[in-house]
Amino acid sequence: MATVFCGLVGAPAPAAAQVTYNCLNASGQRYLSYSPCPASRPPGLIYYGPQAPAPRPSVPVPVARADEELTYMSPRCASMREGIRTAPARGVDHRTQSELLRNYQAECAQEQAEARSQLRAEQQAKRREQQDAKRQANADKQLAAADQEKLMSQCAEMRGAIRQRRARTGMTEGELRDLVLFEQRYEARCNAPR
Repeated sequence: MATVFCGLVGAPAPAAAQVTYNCLNASGQRYLSYSPCPASRPPGLIYYGPQAPAPRPSVPVPVARADEELTYMSPRCASMREGIRTAPARGVDHRTQSELLRNYQAECAQEQAEARSQLRAEQQAKRREQQDAKRQANADKQLAAADQEKLMSQCAEMRGAIRQRRARTGMTEGELRDLVLFEQRYEARCNAPR
């Protein structure tokens, strides 16, 4: 019995438990080794040692969008809120996240409500400004259209007056001068580039 025991202790470990290396010596002959091949290998040698496993791609944890009201909160509460928002992506465990949320609600719930109210008021004011600007632009557009229509009507009347004056015969020198001035006014008012 003692002989068998000694034989087991001296026996090498099973082959499946050990890593073997397929190496080449300096003369190019292959040999198996239980330790890594020597570093001084002839050029062109292929190394058959164990390979490191390929890194597994990590699945990114989605991070919630930052709250807009953070700019209206104290630095401490804003920092706590950001810590809660980014906790899943940082790998913080569920229990710690729950504790962070409880602390935040105890310290910052009132401040967050006030910040949200302030943000809403600012957004409403901004919307009112945009609506006012839009109404003003529409009013300006309507006024410009009315002015254009009025000008076209006046120009049509002036063209009619010019036709009537040109059709008249026997005009005096003063009437001819008036016609030339009237035509110049018409050209300046109705045909000038805008």
